[in-house]
Amino acid sequence: MEQSPVRTTIHTESGIPFRLVYSDTKSPQNELPDHLHDWHEIIYVYRGQGSIFIDTGLEDMQEGDLFLIPGSTVHRALPDAGNPVTSSALFFSPGLLASTAGGMSSSLLHPFERCRQRRVYKRHLNSSDRMQVSALIDDIHTEFRSDHHLSAHAALLRLQLLLIFLERLESAAGPARTAPSLPAPTWLSSTLTDIDHKLRSGLSLPDLAQQAAVSPAHFSRAFKRYTGMTLTDYALARRVIMAKEHLVQRDETMAAVADACGFESLPHFYRQFKKLTGTTPAAYRRTMVRNR
Repeated sequence: MEQSPVRTTIHTESGIPFRLVYSDTKSPQNELPDHLHDWHEIIYVYRGQGSIFIDTGLEDMQEGDLFLIPGSTVHRALPDAGNPVTSSALFFSPGLLASTAGGMSSSLLHPFERCRQRRVYKRHLNSSDRMQVSALIDDIHTEFRSDHHLSAHAALLRLQLLLIFLERLESAAGPARTAPSLPAPTWLSSTLTDIDHKLRSGLSLPDLAQQAAVSPAHFSRAFKRYTGMTLTDYALARRVIMAKEHLVQRDETMAAVADACGFESLPHFYRQFKKLTGTTPAAYRRTMVRNR
C-alpha cells in the first residue's frame, strides 16, 4: 500500500524543539516518505549521490551541497541505490530562536525566507565553507551527546553560529542560482506551478495530462518518478500548506478557509488537516497566533 506523504513527527530528546540527525546514510529502502513539517531544516551532504524534490523543483545531491528547507515545504530525498547520500540534517522550530535570540531571530531566519521567496533551496559550498559547516555540525553533535545540564543550550548557540555563517555566506557570495539542476519533462515545471492556481477549482488528471500533451498514464508515471509523490498526495499537501497560511494570516472562518483551499467540505478539511499535521485547524491557528 502506498504511503501518504506528509505528516512527519520530529522527535527530540534534548528538551528543546531542535534535533540533529547526524551523518546518516540514506537509501531508497529507509528514506522517509514525502513529508512536510513546521520546523526549518538544514541538510548538509558529506558524500554520495541522489536527488531531492523540494516544493516544485528537483535538485541533485552530491558532496558539498547544502539545502535550506523552510517549514511547511513539501520535500523528499530520492537516494541513489548504488551510491547513497550520507548527510546530516538539523531540524528546529523557528519559534525556538524567537524565545532565545530575541530581536536577532528575524535576521537569523533570513536565509530561509529568501529560499521560500525565490524557491531556491540549494547552495554548493567550496572546500573552506564545507569545513566550517561540518565543524559546526560536529560541535552540535558533541553537545547533544554530552550529559552536561547546559549541553542543549550550547548546541543551540552553535546553531545560531551556523545560521550567522549562512547569512554571511549569502551576503558574500550573492544569490544562489535559480534554475533546478536536474532535467525533467518541460511540462512538469509548469504543471507544478499551475497546480497551486487550480487547487480551489479542482484538479483533473485527464485535464492536466492533456495540457501537458501526454497520456494520463505517462503523466502519472513521470510525476511520481520526478517528485516521489502521486498527484493526489502532492495536491493534498499543497492544500494543507495553503490552509496554514490562511489560518495564520487571515481572519477567516473555517468554512471560508476550506473553500479557498479547495477542500470538498468542511468535514473533509478537518479530517485531512488533522491527518497531515496531527492537530486541528483551530488548534493550529491558536498555537501559531500565540507564538507570534
